[in-house]
Amino acid sequence: MADISDAASNLPTAPPPSKEVKVRTLKSDLASIAASGGGLPQYQNVRIAATVEKERSIKGLLTTIAIIVLFAIVVAIAVYFVDQLVLKK
Repeated sequence: MADISDAASNLPTAPPPSKEVKVRTLKSDLASIAASGGGLPQYQNVRIAATVEKERSIKGLLTTIAIIVLFAIVVAIAVYFVDQLVLKK
């Protein structure tokens, strides 16, 4: 019967890691892009759909509040003038 340690020694092993370690930074990435003939990255403002929906919801709420406030002001002015007409009689 074969010994377990003999079977384990026959298994292939992974090579040791490289001694060289490369670190990427934004600066090195930009230098690499520029060296390869590419231009600098063009940044764009991106709006997330959930944010747009939230803004629409807030705008709708503010519009509703503004309409209610304006209606209350019109009613208050109407009550004031009706009261003035009744008191002048």
